Amino acid sequence: MSRPSPPQPEPLIRSKLVGRLELARDGTLSGFVYSPHAPERRFTVEILLDGLVFTTIYADLFVPELAEQGLQATCGFAVTIEPDLLRAARTLEARLANLGTPVGQPVDLESDRASLIDLHQRCELCWLGGLRFQGWIDSETALFLEAIVDGKAVAHVHATAWTHIGEAAAHRNVRAFEFHVPQRFADGRVHRVSLRREDGEQIPATAVFVAFADGLAGMIDALGGYDAECLRGKLYDQLIPASLPLVDYVNWRDRFPLPVPRDSTLSLAVVIAGAAGAAQTLAALEAQTHENWTAGAMEGEPLSVDSDALLEFLDGAASDSHHVVIAMAGVVLEPNALARIAAAFDAYPGAIALYGDLDFIADGRLWPLAFPAFDYERMLEQGYCAHLFAVRRSALLASLETRPDNLYRLFNCLLDHTGPREDNILHLPGTLATLPKLDRTNAIYQLATASQMHLEARGVRADVIPQQGNLFPAVRIARAIAPQRVTVVVPTRDRLPLLRTCLDSIAPAVERCRADILVVDNDSAAPDTLAYLADLARRGVRTLRVEGPFNFARLNNQAAATLDTDVLCLLNNDIEASCDDWLEEMLRRLAEPDVGAVGALLIWPGGVVQHGGVVLGMNFAATHAFTDRFVDDPGFLDQLLVAHECSAVTAACLATRRSDYLDVGGMDEARFAVAFNDVDYCLRLRQAGKRIVFTPHSKLVHAESASRGADDRADRRGRFERELNLLRARWGEWLNEDPNYNPQLSRDGIPYSGLAWPPGPRPPRYKHLAQARDVPLGF
Repeated sequence: MSRPSPPQPEPLIRSKLVGRLELARDGTLSGFVYSPHAPERRFTVEILLDGLVFTTIYADLFVPELAEQGLQATCGFAVTIEPDLLRAARTLEARLANLGTPVGQPVDLESDRASLIDLHQRCELCWLGGLRFQGWIDSETALFLEAIVDGKAVAHVHATAWTHIGEAAAHRNVRAFEFHVPQRFADGRVHRVSLRREDGEQIPATAVFVAFADGLAGMIDALGGYDAECLRGKLYDQLIPASLPLVDYVNWRDRFPLPVPRDSTLSLAVVIAGAAGAAQTLAALEAQTHENWTAGAMEGEPLSVDSDALLEFLDGAASDSHHVVIAMAGVVLEPNALARIAAAFDAYPGAIALYGDLDFIADGRLWPLAFPAFDYERMLEQGYCAHLFAVRRSALLASLETRPDNLYRLFNCLLDHTGPREDNILHLPGTLATLPKLDRTNAIYQLATASQMHLEARGVRADVIPQQGNLFPAVRIARAIAPQRVTVVVPTRDRLPLLRTCLDSIAPAVERCRADILVVDNDSAAPDTLAYLADLARRGVRTLRVEGPFNFARLNNQAAATLDTDVLCLLNNDIEASCDDWLEEMLRRLAEPDVGAVGALLIWPGGVVQHGGVVLGMNFAATHAFTDRFVDDPGFLDQLLVAHECSAVTAACLATRRSDYLDVGGMDEARFAVAFNDVDYCLRLRQAGKRIVFTPHSKLVHAESASRGADDRADRRGRFERELNLLRARWGEWLNEDPNYNPQLSRDGIPYSGLAWPPGPRPPRYKHLAQARDVPLGF
């Protein structure tokens, strides 16, 4: 009996594929692989040196020559190979991964006929969701482009900013741009967008997009009768959110008005601090929808408080008011401001104080001051919540015993005896008023005095150093540090130049803090690396050998288990210190007992921000903030000028107590071996009642992923997606509503760079953390 013939694989016949492979003299290997019969198909390509697989790469780059023929053109690839490897090899070739099909012709490295042509990426255009796009173009000069949708010019694009691309030695700064196309394209249809220069030359980058007015869930709800699809629409909007430009804020406010607050019988006392601008504030009070209020204005300089006059007002005209609104003179209240404040106190009877978002006017245009839920560290260094706030009468009377003389002190004295508690201060998302221009020179002095007095009242020894602010005043809090044992933990595997630079650059800070260093060696094999590691003991640097596949969480867990130290400073081996006080600054933040982790400002070698804290929920994930800014940019509402709280910080440079690390079980090495282990760790600290602080006063250079490579490589993409899905499963509630981010701000692309369309839920909120939802291993 004859056996049946084995099934033949579908012929991915070589004649069906069009491909090319070429090598440039700068070591860039480039090419493309295109299937005429399946033009949408994308391939993973193996690069081989002398028949051995050197690396794999996903072929999805733009190919100009295919685009000129009207073909699907995103099937190219490019990779830079170190010159030493090329000189040691004879042949270089590419094949389809797992299939062995050659791509193009092999390159004879022993000849001198290497091509000068390459497909190295010179620009990129990315759809962020909705009507928003961002990208970059490799140009030394600013460019002015046109956005083309379905063949018609619809918007001007200014490539005047900077961003960072590339890895390790190939990194470079390039011109960046960001734009929205008009709202008429939010019609649920598929559109194609491209770019061209002012002279009409086409830019080799395109993107396809589809957008829905007010989101897919909103469209489904408006159509009605599709309840079964609501969940699908909600998930789509989480993964592909939409935004509008910040410059459209006035129209956005009109389109998404705040819910009408419930009627309240609360009697409110309104205190106006300062003489200049008091008439404006009083005029706005006359238009309030909540009618049960009494107002009094205190004479004096802007931001000043007369405690005696305030007590007299409370005992007299406002004797029957159980809640007091404190406003800086010149604040123009929204007509429903008092109604929202009263309704919030009704709904949250345990709240002792509340504050809300504000607006301000610049160049004749209205802009949003969109704040987080209560941020103690930012209150100390910026006083952001003290220009308009409301407080329970009993709490105010108790605080007046300290005789505060300005608004910053009047607010922070509420916390003199409780410290950085956050569970009884409410934040009201959505503007309560328009803020007048601040006299920052006077405000800085008043804030510095107030923060110093508050810390002294708490028994915290600290220097308060005035800083230069942009929108708000700014100070720097330098707490005293108690003697403690500190160990800097540096995982590494070969890549000796990175490790040597890291250890040499951090040495002054380590010596300044009398800290130790532990290098965790994960299977280094290069002889020069092994010799260097063996010599570290002579320099007083400990080493710990940990074998096995790279698992960042496991390396740090084993280090923590081995050490007997008070503080761990987790540090990547591709970090280079740019100052000598970075570690001291982080330890000063960690001096507060309720701070669980401290993160630093990390920048690319070219000066672009790489990490300014972590924001949750961007495209239903976790994203570094301010990666669209240069290091000297103040950031949204001056957040790159002052320390503030985040939901998470990166473990590329993270200080934490070893006791806290062990109490929450360290990093989750089973679920988050490489990505998001730091985010998950910080969120578990938050769940344990700890604060996470980001400080821009600690600044280091980070060549991110120079050691291990990027997570979007084809051979790592599956692992990264699994870890991302586990993060979503465990922390989905916080990804939906990060209390350290404002629900009115965009959740596509880079944080703080647009308005959410539509906005997230905007009820009053505490800084509470929803419980994690554990996922059993294997799921």
